[in-house]
Amino acid sequence: MEDREIKNERNELKDEAVFFELFMTSQNKLYAYILSSVHNYADASDLHQETATVMWQKFDQFEQGTNFLAWGVSIARNIVRNHFRSRNRSRLQFDDHLMQRIEDETISRLDSDDVRMDSLRKCFEKLSDANRLLIKLRYEEGMTVKSIATRFGKPLQGMYKFMARLQDSLLQCVEKTIAMGNS
Repeated sequence: MEDREIKNERNELKDEAVFFELFMTSQNKLYAYILSSVHNYADASDLHQETATVMWQKFDQFEQGTNFLAWGVSIARNIVRNHFRSRNRSRLQFDDHLMQRIEDETISRLDSDDVRMDSLRKCFEKLSDANRLLIKLRYEEGMTVKSIATRFGKPLQGMYKFMARLQDSLLQCVEKTIAMGNS
């Protein structure tokens, strides 16, 4: 009897590790799907947590080797639908066919976002240290262009132009990198 209990415990730990790994790689995309459906950060956060709970409860129904994100989105779709029904927020009800099309399109876009982010990382690494610093100050730390210009003692208009050229060059690099990857 003890051997069976130990085996069951090991299987549960293995399942937990597999679930955790799969969920961690898809949780941001799942949240993005939910947020795009409800357009409210607080509701999206609650629904994301509820989705994670249901996914864990139903993990034994997940078919290993299939698309975990698609499985999660289908669960999230039902949770979002129930959210609207229970709150009576939406008078407009979509049929299942339309909801499936929206879900498929969302998954497709989330997958393409991965490609864009990978390309952006590669292009970002190609920038000089000084240019990487400017991008980090602007987008990671949220500094305004005016604050950056003041910090470096540069004219504001010149800094706006420089940042625009830097953004354009990153965009061109990303598009080129994606095009080279798809050819």
